[in-house]
Amino acid sequence: MKRMEVVLSIFLIAAGLICLTMSGSLMFEQGLTVYLRTFIQVCLWMAIPIILIGVFFLWNRKKRR
Repeated sequence: MKRMEVVLSIFLIAAGLICLTMSGSLMFEQGLTVYLRTFIQVCLWMAIPIILIGVFFLWNRKKRR
């Protein structure tokens, strides 16, 4: 992929995370702390499956060799 495509995809992912976090934090009280707490929770819920899939992929790849 070209550098511009990578930058664009990172920008779109970040925009999606910001929109998801903003809609999730608007259900509760207004404030920066609520927004940051919701953002961290969203990132953790996304990171856990990605890490598990990555570990399984590496384990499966190492097992085949």
